[in-house]
Amino acid sequence: MSQQNHRISLQPAFILHGRNFRDTSRLLDVFTEDFGRISLVAKGARSARSKLQGVLEPFKPLLVSWSGKGEVQTLTGAESVKNNIDLSGKQIMSAYYINELIQRLMTQHDPHPELFNLYNNTLAEFKNNDEEHVLRCFETKLLIEVGYALNLNIDITTGEPIEHHQMYYYDIESGPINTKDCDTADRLMVSGQTLLDMSEENYSNITSKKEAKQLMRIILSHHLGDKPLKTRNLHWYKPL
Repeated sequence: MSQQNHRISLQPAFILHGRNFRDTSRLLDVFTEDFGRISLVAKGARSARSKLQGVLEPFKPLLVSWSGKGEVQTLTGAESVKNNIDLSGKQIMSAYYINELIQRLMTQHDPHPELFNLYNNTLAEFKNNDEEHVLRCFETKLLIEVGYALNLNIDITTGEPIEHHQMYYYDIESGPINTKDCDTADRLMVSGQTLLDMSEENYSNITSKKEAKQLMRIILSHHLGDKPLKTRNLHWYKPL
């Protein structure tokens, strides 16, 4: 990254993660609309007199300002946007889950304005839609944004369209393979109907919903590597 001094004002943003830093500061992982993921230090944010008390919270739409150079820059201001997203119960943990996916799959300083808008809309959709449907749609679109788009429509061995009545093995690096063309031992099989439903963001079919969850779990684990998601280790929360 360039060492040029930056001074950015009122950038739409969300806090993905924060941790205490030194005596009264916070170190923040921030998702911004025009600059992607960045690291900011909020100096004195934990002091009793700080104007940032109660502002630097996850899932709260913000306008943030910062300055500096290097990998970690200095937060100079933050204010809440009026349309706060009010999540509750399991919605909160599902939102933490997508925060962690973004942190793990998205590199810093790589702008993704469409993903930013998707994230904002996804938080709002948790309030009014089936959480499992919302998560599957977000996971699939996130993979597209970070360069791991799924092939859900074409059999890679024949080049023919997926047939809803056939069963397929999904090769993570390339796509679906008709089970008659591969060794299916110890492999997760999914129906053509599930793949087609996923491509249309239709999770009304119980079988498609179950198979899509299993398939996305395997694909995401492959891209995340050996380090598991912390949200999956919480005994009382299992991502849908």
